Amino acid sequence: MDPNNPGGAFMFLALAGSLAVVLGLRRFAPGRPRLALLLAVLFGPCGHLYLRGAARYIALMYLGWAGLYFLTPLPPTVSGVLLMVLSGLLMNARLRAAAPDTGRMDVQ
Repeated sequence: MDPNNPGGAFMFLALAGSLAVVLGLRRFAPGRPRLALLLAVLFGPCGHLYLRGAARYIALMYLGWAGLYFLTPLPPTVSGVLLMVLSGLLMNARLRAAAPDTGRMDVQ
């Protein structure tokens, strides 16, 4: 198996596994901001499914990835890592927007 060109079965299992983890945690451990941020970093755009209303954020993430992939001379691995970082930043923005305004800078 070539690590640079995984097969269709591996890709399907990776996608199914990440969806199972994120949606399972959404069901059994809902509403935890730190877990949401961790899932966004570990699973990229799929991690945004932990919170409701994720469709537009996932579309935004893949639009950003397409821009990184096609408009920059970066290798695909580097653009994938940047996508995970961008996913974590976007999740942080989502959590801050959803948090009640208490006048404090930190979100618990």
